[in-house]
Amino acid sequence: MVLPKISYKFLILFPQDAVFKPTVWQLYYQNQKAFSIANICIDISLHKGLEFMLQVNKDLNLYMSSGNIFSALAKYNSATDENYLTESFVFVISSILKREPDIGIELLNNLCVNNCGFSFSNNEKISVSTQDVTEQGTPDIKISSPEKLIYIEVKHESDLGYRQIERYKEVLTKSPLNVKRVVLLTHYPIDFQSTAEKPDKHVRWFEVYDWLVDSKYQSQDSVIIYLLEHFTSFLEAKGMIIKKVGLEYVNGMHALNSLMNMIESAIEASGIRFFQDYPRSAGWGFKGYWMEEKKYWCGIHFNNPTVLTFELTDKGRFNQKTIEKMGYEMREGKERLWFRLPLEENNFFSLDKDKQLEMITDFVRKSYSDAERMIVKPS
Repeated sequence: MVLPKISYKFLILFPQDAVFKPTVWQLYYQNQKAFSIANICIDISLHKGLEFMLQVNKDLNLYMSSGNIFSALAKYNSATDENYLTESFVFVISSILKREPDIGIELLNNLCVNNCGFSFSNNEKISVSTQDVTEQGTPDIKISSPEKLIYIEVKHESDLGYRQIERYKEVLTKSPLNVKRVVLLTHYPIDFQSTAEKPDKHVRWFEVYDWLVDSKYQSQDSVIIYLLEHFTSFLEAKGMIIKKVGLEYVNGMHALNSLMNMIESAIEASGIRFFQDYPRSAGWGFKGYWMEEKKYWCGIHFNNPTVLTFELTDKGRFNQKTIEKMGYEMREGKERLWFRLPLEENNFFSLDKDKQLEMITDFVRKSYSDAERMIVKPS
Protein backbone atom coordinates (compact mmCIF):
# COMPACT_ATOMS: atom_id res chain seq x y z
CA MET A 1 0.00 0.00 0.00
CA VAL A 2 1.59 3.26 -1.13
CA LEU A 3 0.59 6.30 0.89
CA PRO A 4 0.87 9.94 -0.21
CA LYS A 5 2.72 12.53 1.84
CA ILE A 6 0.57 14.18 4.48
CA SER A 7 -0.62 17.49 3.10
CA TYR A 8 -4.22 17.73 4.29
CA LYS A 9 -5.99 18.06 7.59
CA PHE A 10 -7.56 14.62 7.89
CA LEU A 11 -5.82 11.55 6.58
CA ILE A 12 -8.25 8.68 6.04
CA LEU A 13 -6.77 5.27 5.35
CA PHE A 14 -8.84 2.32 4.21
CA PRO A 15 -7.08 -1.04 4.01
CA GLN A 16 -7.35 -2.61 0.58
CA ASP A 17 -7.94 -6.07 2.08
CA ALA A 18 -11.67 -6.46 2.67
CA VAL A 19 -10.97 -8.53 5.78
CA PHE A 20 -10.09 -5.33 7.61
CA LYS A 21 -12.67 -2.98 8.94
CA PRO A 22 -12.11 0.66 7.89
CA THR A 23 -9.35 2.26 9.90
CA VAL A 24 -9.52 6.01 10.37
CA TRP A 25 -6.63 8.12 11.66
CA GLN A 26 -7.61 11.69 12.36
CA LEU A 27 -4.29 13.45 12.49
CA TYR A 28 -5.01 17.02 13.48
CA TYR A 29 -2.75 19.13 11.32
CA GLN A 30 -1.14 21.88 13.39
CA ASN A 31 1.24 23.46 10.89
CA GLN A 32 3.46 22.51 7.97
CA LYS A 33 5.60 20.19 10.06
CA ALA A 34 3.50 19.04 12.98
CA PHE A 35 0.31 17.23 13.90
CA SER A 36 -1.16 15.97 17.13
CA ILE A 37 -2.56 12.73 18.44
CA ALA A 38 -5.77 14.61 19.34
CA ASN A 39 -7.89 11.77 17.93
CA ILE A 40 -6.81 8.41 16.62
CA CYS A 41 -9.83 6.22 15.93
CA ILE A 42 -8.69 2.62 15.71
CA ASP A 43 -11.12 -0.11 14.75
CA ILE A 44 -8.99 -3.07 13.73
CA SER A 45 -8.52 -6.72 14.56
CA LEU A 46 -5.52 -7.74 16.65
CA HIS A 47 -3.35 -9.69 14.25
CA LYS A 48 -3.71 -8.61 10.63
CA GLY A 49 -4.95 -5.22 11.75
CA LEU A 50 -1.85 -4.50 13.78
CA GLU A 51 0.34 -5.73 10.95
CA PHE A 52 -1.37 -3.21 8.68
CA MET A 53 -0.93 -0.41 11.21
CA LEU A 54 2.78 -1.08 11.57
CA GLN A 55 3.09 -0.79 7.80
CA VAL A 56 1.20 2.51 7.93
CA ASN A 57 3.57 3.73 10.61
CA LYS A 58 6.57 2.94 8.44
CA ASP A 59 5.08 4.56 5.36
CA LEU A 60 4.38 7.75 7.33
CA ASN A 61 7.86 7.75 8.87
CA LEU A 62 6.28 7.56 12.32
CA TYR A 63 7.46 4.13 13.32
CA MET A 64 10.49 4.37 15.60
CA SER A 65 12.69 1.44 16.56
CA SER A 66 10.79 1.30 19.87
CA GLY A 67 7.61 0.62 17.91
CA ASN A 68 5.56 2.92 20.16
CA ILE A 69 2.85 4.90 18.40
CA PHE A 70 2.56 7.54 21.15
CA SER A 71 6.31 8.19 21.12
CA ALA A 72 6.32 8.28 17.33
CA LEU A 73 3.51 10.84 17.07
CA ALA A 74 5.04 12.94 19.86
CA LYS A 75 7.89 13.86 17.51
CA TYR A 76 5.46 15.66 15.21
CA ASN A 77 3.30 17.21 17.90
CA SER A 78 3.30 21.02 18.08
CA ALA A 79 1.52 21.21 21.43
CA THR A 80 3.46 21.34 24.68
CA ASP A 81 4.74 18.05 26.05
CA GLU A 82 2.27 18.32 28.93
CA ASN A 83 -0.72 18.94 26.64
CA TYR A 84 0.27 16.05 24.40
CA LEU A 85 0.48 13.76 27.43
CA THR A 86 -2.99 14.92 28.52
CA GLU A 87 -4.56 14.43 25.08
CA SER A 88 -3.07 10.95 24.83
CA PHE A 89 -4.29 9.98 28.30
CA VAL A 90 -7.82 11.21 27.60
CA PHE A 91 -7.87 9.33 24.32
CA VAL A 92 -6.97 6.11 26.15
CA ILE A 93 -9.61 6.69 28.88
CA SER A 94 -12.32 7.49 26.34
CA SER A 95 -11.47 4.41 24.28
CA ILE A 96 -11.71 2.16 27.34
CA LEU A 97 -15.04 3.69 28.42
CA LYS A 98 -16.44 3.12 24.94
CA ARG A 99 -15.20 -0.43 24.38
CA GLU A 100 -15.00 -1.89 27.90
CA PRO A 101 -17.15 0.29 30.21
CA ASP A 102 -16.60 -1.79 33.37
CA ILE A 103 -12.83 -1.36 33.17
CA GLY A 104 -13.23 2.33 32.29
CA ILE A 105 -15.47 2.94 35.31
CA GLU A 106 -12.95 1.26 37.61
CA LEU A 107 -10.20 3.45 36.19
CA LEU A 108 -12.25 6.63 36.75
CA ASN A 109 -13.06 5.63 40.30
CA ASN A 110 -9.37 5.05 41.04
CA LEU A 111 -8.50 8.40 39.49
CA CYS A 112 -11.25 10.58 41.01
CA VAL A 113 -12.78 8.96 44.10
CA ASN A 114 -11.20 9.35 47.53
CA ASN A 115 -13.50 7.48 49.94
CA CYS A 116 -15.89 10.40 49.92
CA GLY A 117 -19.27 8.79 49.31
CA PHE A 118 -19.61 8.78 45.52
CA SER A 119 -18.56 6.64 42.60
CA PHE A 120 -19.09 6.37 38.87
CA SER A 121 -21.36 3.64 37.49
CA ASN A 122 -22.41 2.16 34.16
CA ASN A 123 -25.85 3.72 34.56
CA GLU A 124 -24.66 7.28 33.92
CA LYS A 125 -23.56 8.98 30.73
CA ILE A 126 -19.95 10.05 31.24
CA SER A 127 -18.04 12.54 29.12
CA VAL A 128 -14.26 13.00 29.22
CA SER A 129 -12.79 16.04 27.44
CA THR A 130 -9.77 18.34 27.51
CA GLN A 131 -9.10 22.06 27.85
CA ASP A 132 -12.44 23.22 29.28
CA VAL A 133 -12.24 27.03 29.27
CA THR A 134 -13.64 28.71 32.41
CA GLU A 135 -13.57 32.24 33.77
CA GLN A 136 -10.83 31.16 36.20
CA GLY A 137 -8.59 29.24 33.82
CA THR A 138 -8.53 26.10 31.72
CA PRO A 139 -8.44 22.75 33.54
CA ASP A 140 -6.62 20.08 31.55
CA ILE A 141 -9.33 17.39 31.84
CA LYS A 142 -13.06 17.64 32.47
CA ILE A 143 -15.02 14.56 33.52
CA SER A 144 -18.76 15.13 33.66
CA SER A 145 -22.02 13.24 34.05
CA PRO A 146 -25.59 14.37 34.90
CA GLU A 147 -24.67 14.54 38.61
CA LYS A 148 -20.90 15.03 38.61
CA LEU A 149 -18.30 17.57 37.48
CA ILE A 150 -14.63 16.85 38.06
CA TYR A 151 -11.64 18.89 36.91
CA ILE A 152 -8.22 17.26 36.63
CA GLU A 153 -5.10 19.40 36.41
CA VAL A 154 -2.21 17.51 34.82
CA LYS A 155 1.41 18.33 35.60
CA HIS A 156 4.50 16.66 34.22
CA GLU A 157 7.46 18.97 34.83
CA SER A 158 5.75 22.35 35.34
CA ASP A 159 4.55 23.86 38.62
CA LEU A 160 1.05 24.89 39.61
CA GLY A 161 -0.03 28.36 38.56
CA TYR A 162 -1.02 31.11 40.98
CA ARG A 163 -3.99 29.89 43.10
CA GLN A 164 -4.69 27.39 40.32
CA ILE A 165 -6.45 24.72 42.40
CA GLU A 166 -8.25 27.34 44.46
CA ARG A 167 -9.52 29.06 41.32
CA TYR A 168 -10.91 25.81 39.91
CA LYS A 169 -12.69 25.18 43.20
CA GLU A 170 -14.29 28.62 42.91
CA VAL A 171 -15.60 27.74 39.44
CA LEU A 172 -17.09 24.49 40.74
CA THR A 173 -18.99 26.26 43.54
CA LYS A 174 -21.16 27.84 40.82
CA SER A 175 -22.17 24.47 39.40
CA PRO A 176 -25.56 23.05 40.51
CA LEU A 177 -24.33 19.45 40.31
CA ASN A 178 -24.15 17.35 43.47
CA VAL A 179 -20.60 16.03 43.11
CA LYS A 180 -17.81 18.54 42.36
CA ARG A 181 -14.13 17.76 42.74
CA VAL A 182 -10.66 18.96 41.73
CA VAL A 183 -8.02 16.29 41.14
CA LEU A 184 -4.32 17.01 40.67
CA LEU A 185 -2.21 14.55 38.64
CA THR A 186 1.56 15.07 38.92
CA HIS A 187 4.88 13.40 38.30
CA TYR A 188 6.46 14.55 41.55
CA PRO A 189 5.14 14.87 45.13
CA ILE A 190 3.89 18.30 46.22
CA ASP A 191 3.93 19.96 49.62
CA PHE A 192 0.71 21.99 49.74
CA GLN A 193 1.08 25.21 51.68
CA SER A 194 -2.61 25.74 52.44
CA THR A 195 -5.92 23.88 52.58
CA ALA A 196 -7.33 26.10 49.80
CA GLU A 197 -4.55 25.04 47.42
CA LYS A 198 -4.90 21.36 48.25
CA PRO A 199 -6.94 19.38 45.71
CA ASP A 200 -9.70 16.98 46.68
CA LYS A 201 -7.41 14.21 45.51
CA HIS A 202 -3.75 14.16 44.54
CA VAL A 203 -2.65 11.35 42.20
CA ARG A 204 0.86 10.53 40.95
CA TRP A 205 1.62 9.28 37.45
CA PHE A 206 3.17 6.06 38.74
CA GLU A 207 -0.21 5.21 40.30
CA VAL A 208 -1.96 5.78 36.96
CA TYR A 209 0.62 3.51 35.34
CA ASP A 210 -0.17 0.72 37.82
CA TRP A 211 -3.93 1.10 37.21
CA LEU A 212 -3.45 0.98 33.45
CA VAL A 213 -1.32 -2.17 33.72
CA ASP A 214 -4.10 -3.78 35.79
CA SER A 215 -6.63 -2.69 33.16
CA LYS A 216 -4.55 -4.30 30.42
CA TYR A 217 -4.61 -7.67 32.22
CA GLN A 218 -8.38 -7.42 32.72
CA SER A 219 -9.13 -6.41 29.14
CA GLN A 220 -10.54 -8.83 26.55
CA ASP A 221 -10.49 -6.26 23.76
CA SER A 222 -7.52 -6.43 21.35
CA VAL A 223 -7.58 -2.71 20.56
CA ILE A 224 -7.63 -1.71 24.24
CA ILE A 225 -4.79 -4.12 25.01
CA TYR A 226 -2.81 -2.59 22.15
CA LEU A 227 -3.42 0.98 23.34
CA LEU A 228 -2.58 0.18 26.95
CA GLU A 229 0.64 -1.62 26.00
CA HIS A 230 1.77 1.40 24.00
CA PHE A 231 0.65 4.08 26.45
CA THR A 232 2.21 2.36 29.47
CA SER A 233 5.49 1.89 27.59
CA PHE A 234 5.23 5.58 26.61
CA LEU A 235 4.99 6.48 30.32
CA GLU A 236 7.97 4.21 31.02
CA ALA A 237 10.03 6.01 28.37
CA LYS A 238 9.15 9.36 29.95
CA GLY A 239 10.30 8.20 33.39
CA MET A 240 6.80 8.55 34.87
CA ILE A 241 6.82 5.28 36.79
CA ILE A 242 8.60 3.69 39.72
CA LYS A 243 10.50 0.50 38.89
CA LYS A 244 13.28 -1.52 40.45
CA VAL A 245 16.75 -0.07 39.88
CA GLY A 246 18.85 -2.68 38.08
CA LEU A 247 22.48 -2.97 37.02
CA GLU A 248 21.67 -1.12 33.78
CA TYR A 249 21.78 2.03 35.95
CA VAL A 250 25.60 1.81 36.03
CA ASN A 251 25.99 1.42 32.27
CA GLY A 252 23.40 4.15 31.71
CA MET A 253 25.31 6.66 33.81
CA HIS A 254 28.55 5.83 32.00
CA ALA A 255 26.81 6.28 28.65
CA LEU A 256 25.30 9.64 29.72
CA ASN A 257 28.69 10.93 30.83
CA SER A 258 30.24 9.79 27.55
CA LEU A 259 27.57 11.65 25.61
CA MET A 260 28.21 14.81 27.63
CA ASN A 261 31.93 14.52 26.95
CA MET A 262 31.23 14.22 23.22
CA ILE A 263 29.03 17.32 23.28
CA GLU A 264 31.72 19.28 25.12
CA SER A 265 34.37 18.14 22.62
CA ALA A 266 32.10 19.04 19.70
CA ILE A 267 31.56 22.56 21.05
CA GLU A 268 35.30 23.04 21.51
CA ALA A 269 36.08 21.66 18.02
CA SER A 270 33.52 24.08 16.52
CA GLY A 271 35.29 27.07 18.09
CA ILE A 272 32.28 28.13 20.14
CA ARG A 273 32.96 29.96 23.38
CA PHE A 274 31.49 28.42 26.54
CA PHE A 275 29.62 30.61 29.03
CA GLN A 276 32.44 31.58 31.37
CA ASP A 277 30.65 31.69 34.74
CA TYR A 278 29.14 28.17 34.65
CA PRO A 279 29.22 26.37 31.29
CA ARG A 280 27.76 23.11 32.58
CA SER A 281 23.99 23.09 32.93
CA ALA A 282 21.96 20.37 34.66
CA GLY A 283 18.59 19.98 36.39
CA TRP A 284 15.86 17.44 37.08
CA GLY A 285 14.93 17.30 33.42
CA PHE A 286 18.00 18.23 31.38
CA LYS A 287 21.78 18.21 31.04
CA GLY A 288 24.00 20.17 28.68
CA TYR A 289 26.20 23.25 28.16
CA TRP A 290 25.69 27.02 28.02
CA MET A 291 27.53 29.00 25.34
CA GLU A 292 28.25 32.67 24.64
CA GLU A 293 26.64 34.46 27.58
CA LYS A 294 23.84 31.86 27.61
CA LYS A 295 22.76 32.78 24.09
CA TYR A 296 22.95 29.12 23.14
CA TRP A 297 22.45 25.81 24.95
CA CYS A 298 23.24 22.29 23.73
CA GLY A 299 22.28 19.05 25.46
CA ILE A 300 19.45 16.61 26.09
CA HIS A 301 16.12 16.66 27.91
CA PHE A 302 15.45 13.53 29.94
CA ASN A 303 11.85 13.23 28.76
CA ASN A 304 13.21 12.80 25.21
CA PRO A 305 16.74 11.50 25.78
CA THR A 306 17.40 10.26 22.24
CA VAL A 307 17.16 13.76 20.73
CA LEU A 308 20.11 16.15 20.99
CA THR A 309 19.12 19.83 20.80
CA PHE A 310 21.01 23.04 20.02
CA GLU A 311 18.86 25.81 21.46
CA LEU A 312 18.61 29.54 20.72
CA THR A 313 17.41 30.77 24.09
CA ASP A 314 15.80 34.06 22.99
CA LYS A 315 13.99 33.64 19.69
CA GLY A 316 13.35 37.38 19.44
CA ARG A 317 17.03 37.87 18.56
CA PHE A 318 16.82 35.61 15.50
CA ASN A 319 15.03 35.66 12.14
CA GLN A 320 14.48 32.23 10.58
CA LYS A 321 13.56 33.74 7.21
CA THR A 322 17.14 34.82 6.57
CA ILE A 323 18.12 31.20 5.82
CA GLU A 324 16.56 29.39 2.90
CA LYS A 325 17.76 25.90 3.88
CA MET A 326 19.00 24.91 7.33
CA GLY A 327 21.44 22.13 8.10
CA TYR A 328 19.11 20.49 10.62
CA GLU A 329 15.40 20.56 11.43
CA MET A 330 14.34 23.54 13.54
CA ARG A 331 11.44 23.72 16.01
CA GLU A 332 9.89 26.79 17.60
CA GLY A 333 8.51 27.33 21.11
CA LYS A 334 7.09 30.32 22.93
CA GLU A 335 10.48 31.76 23.89
CA ARG A 336 13.14 29.78 22.06
CA LEU A 337 14.13 28.04 18.86
CA TRP A 338 16.02 24.78 18.64
CA PHE A 339 17.72 22.50 16.15
CA ARG A 340 17.18 18.72 16.55
CA LEU A 341 19.41 15.72 16.04
CA PRO A 342 17.37 12.50 16.59
CA LEU A 343 20.11 10.07 17.60
CA GLU A 344 18.13 6.87 17.18
CA GLU A 345 16.85 7.77 13.71
CA ASN A 346 20.41 8.47 12.57
CA ASN A 347 21.69 5.10 13.87
CA PHE A 348 23.93 6.94 16.33
CA PHE A 349 24.10 4.07 18.81
CA SER A 350 25.33 1.59 16.22
CA LEU A 351 28.30 3.80 15.22
CA ASP A 352 31.79 3.57 16.65
CA LYS A 353 33.08 6.30 18.99
CA ASP A 354 34.80 8.37 16.29
CA LYS A 355 31.77 8.39 13.99
CA GLN A 356 29.52 9.36 16.91
CA LEU A 357 31.74 12.33 17.74
CA GLU A 358 31.84 13.29 14.07
CA MET A 359 28.03 13.29 13.88
CA ILE A 360 27.61 15.45 16.99
CA THR A 361 30.34 17.86 15.87
CA ASP A 362 28.68 18.29 12.49
CA PHE A 363 25.36 19.00 14.23
CA VAL A 364 26.84 21.55 16.63
CA ARG A 365 28.91 23.31 13.95
CA LYS A 366 26.08 23.63 11.42
CA SER A 367 23.50 24.63 14.03
CA TYR A 368 25.80 27.34 15.38
CA SER A 369 26.58 28.60 11.87
CA ASP A 370 22.90 28.80 10.93
CA ALA A 371 22.04 30.49 14.24
CA GLU A 372 24.71 33.13 13.76
CA ARG A 373 23.37 33.92 10.28
CA MET A 374 19.87 34.28 11.75
CA ILE A 375 20.85 37.00 14.25
CA VAL A 376 18.83 40.15 13.73
CA LYS A 377 21.22 43.03 13.04
CA PRO A 378 20.49 46.34 14.82
CA SER A 379 19.05 48.96 12.46
